[in-house]
Amino acid sequence: MELKVLHLTPRELKVELAGTTTPQANAIRRALLTDVPKLAIEDVEFHLGPIRDETTGKDYDSSTSMFDEAVALRLGLLPIPTDLGQFRRKSECTCKGEGCPHCQVMYSIDKKGPCTVYARDLTPLGDPSLAILEPEVPIVQLGARQALLAYATAVVGSARDHSKWQVAHAVGVQPAAEVRIQKKPGCSDTCLKRLASSAPAGLLEFSGGKLTYTGGEDPSKAVLLLGTQRYCEHGSLQVRLNEDDHFLRLETDGSLTAREAFRYALKDLKGRFEELREAVQAIP
Repeated sequence: MELKVLHLTPRELKVELAGTTTPQANAIRRALLTDVPKLAIEDVEFHLGPIRDETTGKDYDSSTSMFDEAVALRLGLLPIPTDLGQFRRKSECTCKGEGCPHCQVMYSIDKKGPCTVYARDLTPLGDPSLAILEPEVPIVQLGARQALLAYATAVVGSARDHSKWQVAHAVGVQPAAEVRIQKKPGCSDTCLKRLASSAPAGLLEFSGGKLTYTGGEDPSKAVLLLGTQRYCEHGSLQVRLNEDDHFLRLETDGSLTAREAFRYALKDLKGRFEELREAVQAIP
């Protein structure tokens, strides 16, 4: 397998996988979607009963416009920066699941209405670098005399357990394609113009009686012309798939960088295939 990085930002990655079959590329896609771990809020403890503002002396009702379960779900979906070198699952931690700084993070939230509670109002207890990555995400709106006082615990998990632990999103795999343009007998300029106008994202251009492919430096765009072939019954445009060459793209929620997520998925796959190989070899 040969890997070529086509596009890389902290949250986006696009690579070309040469010498890779469709099942192999799809295995990487599935690992990215389900097996990359991250921190996410798992438990939320809400304060029950009245809440007094020590500054004004006013009493507030510990309630919101939403059920506590709905608020907890929204908190669980917030992206938390995760250092997999520091944090691990509770089942793998030396504290044996009791909870320690290496397997959980505590947050607090204390807001009084009328106001809108945002993700930025969720404060990490300890390391400020663990603040929520998307601070402007609205959580719930509080009315007059309403308040939200809660403590939340984030732990490491993966999307196999719940989608709130899903790091990578919009993960797609597509085969490479080769575009061949050759005007066939019986194909008119009108036909070539129809091909150019039917192509997505301006991938074909007709000028001076000639049809040209304008996909540029991004070779993954060629596959988008598969459906355009039907607009020429003479076969002047041919798009052929290469099943041994694939393109993979992904985005993350920011809890891990795209590079970290991709590297972890490959490492996890390698480990599982090693376990499978050893299990097969152990068969008498």
